[in-house]
Amino acid sequence: MNNKRQYQRTISIKIDPMNIRKYDGLALDLKNQTMSGYIGQEIMPLIGDSSLEFSRDRLKGGKKILHTSSRMKNTVWLDPNRQFLDYDHLIAVDTNTKKVCGSTVSITAAYHLIIQNHDSGKASCAGSVLALFEAWNVKEKPENIGWWQVLQGIEKRPQNFLGSIGFIVDSDLDNHNKFNLREMPIVGDYFLPTNVHLMYASDQGGSEYLSSKMIKYCHDLASDLFKEENLVMNTGDLRQGVDGLYSHFRQWDTEARDLRQIFELI
Repeated sequence: MNNKRQYQRTISIKIDPMNIRKYDGLALDLKNQTMSGYIGQEIMPLIGDSSLEFSRDRLKGGKKILHTSSRMKNTVWLDPNRQFLDYDHLIAVDTNTKKVCGSTVSITAAYHLIIQNHDSGKASCAGSVLALFEAWNVKEKPENIGWWQVLQGIEKRPQNFLGSIGFIVDSDLDNHNKFNLREMPIVGDYFLPTNVHLMYASDQGGSEYLSSKMIKYCHDLASDLFKEENLVMNTGDLRQGVDGLYSHFRQWDTEARDLRQIFELI
């Protein structure tokens, strides 16, 4: 008998209020998992911005956000995985922070998926670990410092990241809208690049969400490094950090490490 408690899940879709004035009503296509507007018998794409959110009830009240994302193209999708296919790249970034001998050590892992083609509900992707690095005694939010480092690396190699980028993270959700509108910097005076859109996913979101699988994989990669390396005794390649941001920094060679496989999750 399965005694595991089941929590109710909720889907929420926010659309531009202009759609209410423009259309006679909204149409849900459950087979294709889309939402549209209609005038008379004519189905039309929704206008303006829209966002998709999945959540579940908590045991002690309130709700746990599992996933948030915004559409890139005209179609408003009810399926978050299908919505991801509108991006050219998906990058998940997660940071784990622990106390080590009186210092704080933050390890960030990033995973990159390139959407190569998709048709009839199926997609093929090419994936790789993009980065694995540690920062000591971070002064700002460790997660945001991790985003900043990954985004800086992307901007140094623009030829490898052409097109739109869905940037999946699991923190600072309350500020995502301001980050995406470029109203608030991520760190210091650094704003989100124009081709990058921030999205949220929880590693507890469930196996049906690609975003949750990617975030969990990054979380596990960072945890593995804490378990497998004596970060205090092994000071090789540990260099001076950026004044005012962190004391020391180290980039790990992902090709030289025996990393867990993401296909164990996907």
